Amino acid sequence: MRCSPRRPRIGSRSFAPWGVNLCVAFVLGGAITVGGTILPGATCVWAEELWVARARAVRAAMEQVAASVVTVELIGVTEPAEGEVAADAPTVAVAIDDQRHFLASVLAVRGNPTSILLVTPSGRRGVARVVARDEARQIILLRSEEDLGGDEGEVKPLGLWEGEATVGQTVIAVGRHAGSQTAAVSTGILSGTDRNWGLALQTDARVSSAFYGGPLVDLRGRVLGIIVPMVPDGGAENDTAWYDSGIAFAIPSAALVRRLPGLMRGEDVRRGLVGIVPKESDPYVESTEIAAVRPRSPAARADLQPGDVVQAIDSVEIRSHREIKQLLGGRDAGETVTLRIARGGEVSEKMVTLADSIPPLVPQRIGITVRQENVPPADAPTAGAPAAEAPQLVAPSEVVVSGTVAGLPADGKLQIGDRIRSLNGNPVDDLSALRRQVFSADPEQPLVLVISRDGQPSEVQLRSTAIAMTDPQSFPESLRYASPEDEKWEIREFAMPDIGNAAVLVTPVPTAAGLRAAAVDPRLGLAVLLADPGETDLKRAAEPWLEPARTAGMIVCIVAPLAEDRWNPEEIDVPSRLAAAIRQNQDIDPARQVIGGMGRGAGGSLALAAAILRPGSFQGIAIRGDIRPPGIRLRENDPAAPLQLWLMPGEDVEPPKWSEAFPKLGFPVLGGQVDPAAILAWGRSLTTL
Repeated sequence: MRCSPRRPRIGSRSFAPWGVNLCVAFVLGGAITVGGTILPGATCVWAEELWVARARAVRAAMEQVAASVVTVELIGVTEPAEGEVAADAPTVAVAIDDQRHFLASVLAVRGNPTSILLVTPSGRRGVARVVARDEARQIILLRSEEDLGGDEGEVKPLGLWEGEATVGQTVIAVGRHAGSQTAAVSTGILSGTDRNWGLALQTDARVSSAFYGGPLVDLRGRVLGIIVPMVPDGGAENDTAWYDSGIAFAIPSAALVRRLPGLMRGEDVRRGLVGIVPKESDPYVESTEIAAVRPRSPAARADLQPGDVVQAIDSVEIRSHREIKQLLGGRDAGETVTLRIARGGEVSEKMVTLADSIPPLVPQRIGITVRQENVPPADAPTAGAPAAEAPQLVAPSEVVVSGTVAGLPADGKLQIGDRIRSLNGNPVDDLSALRRQVFSADPEQPLVLVISRDGQPSEVQLRSTAIAMTDPQSFPESLRYASPEDEKWEIREFAMPDIGNAAVLVTPVPTAAGLRAAAVDPRLGLAVLLADPGETDLKRAAEPWLEPARTAGMIVCIVAPLAEDRWNPEEIDVPSRLAAAIRQNQDIDPARQVIGGMGRGAGGSLALAAAILRPGSFQGIAIRGDIRPPGIRLRENDPAAPLQLWLMPGEDVEPPKWSEAFPKLGFPVLGGQVDPAAILAWGRSLTTL
């Protein structure tokens, strides 16, 4: 290694420990080469000076804000803990003015405490009340009932810096442990901005609950943001799950400064909602087409319609629904945004005022099964045309009715073979988009379908019905998997090189030609079932599923936990990874994938968490009512990745209390049977519209 002979300038001169351009050598039992001379076993003193200077800079920055950080103590917590961080864990707050206002994280009220105390380093205590909350950013504003500064000004307000943070710069998280007169410090770099859909800064500083509500500062002591418990959507079971992990988030100071006046007036801040359903299930696909508009939402009031393409938001060009979510993620309810919309060759601008809530989703069904067909265009080349003369044509797509469900709205109004041209005036050429439109339909408004029957167009009006109100045993003939007598199914072990979990498959035996016999609906479904800890004989556990799987055309994968006594949270992605591997070798309809638990133990709990936190991986959850629900925060059912719940009775035949939240968040809950045949028949019927 080589060190420059020119010494850095340290102290009040040009040395900047957060951005030096030096060659500093760290040698453990080796040698350093300086100017061509080898110094065996030497130590580069400049490296030591660098670290000393950095430590001094960190300490100086911390001391600029430490007097603003107080401990939060909670009394009378009534709600249980979620994850590693207890509901009454000590957190901190920061003084922001001389009017006794403090900012803290929402963790201070997560346990619904009867009293909140602010404690200074010397032990002075003061009761604080909640003034307002910013629910999107996990921030609360507190006001102390007494002056905690005291005669000597022990607690001093800090200023929030509104400048722009730079990715890669050194940052310092400042907190305080209960009873400590010295502030706690954790350093790292700023690894990202606009994270969590435009809401937060990200750092690799390790933080515990003692840092939540504390400032994140740079080496000059400028407050970049306030640290909050937060994880990305689907990243973990709860907001504190990444506690002390080296991934932490802070709300930028500039965002807080803009909202402080309203918070001080007692006005809560909530995330702004628009109410559009994307056509593509993958938000990263380059498409901004809208598949459906939520009834009575801001988008509906602004006359957005299915088929509209969003080109820009407030003049910012966008190409995917991920960018829509990123741009709207930091917007609050009550804000107005301008959407540039393309519709039928015309472009217009729509003013949309975001709302804090949208009427709950009530997933709908009309009672048809459909298939998508590619129809050759009228000017397609004849069969005898030379290949060189055949133009490359993209066949148009049609959605064709393949069956109806007795007793549901489409029964008697639609027939097998009907070709659906439009729904409520919007052309229908994509099955997934039609599924989302029906799923999120307004039950109070009729659906108008234009169909083609025997070559003649006609209009059909009908009203949808709630999925939860339909018979869970409905199994239209059009979904039947007519397994021929000579088709063999087997139970065999299943393993992946990068997954250590034991698993078995109930699956068709491949034929010599690699083909399965034809069926009424030849596409298979998939059920991934998580065994309870202690289940060691998976083949024996799979035997009751063999004949129902063959009859229903549903492959079954039973998987065991790595440990004998528990499922670990780290295994939450195992089911979706197994499902992806199985789909590579089988023709599985992605709309009929089910995850479930084999019993009343931890398998069902992890299955529920995996379905909720990994939207789009599965379309149905099959669990018993006597499982212990996972400690996750439920989100509203997403029409772009909808889920249904098959809730089987446990020892208590009454539905559990925890299940009451699901219908309120738009999840259809069906009273199911503890029976393999019924579960797999329901899984196959998930494709019913």
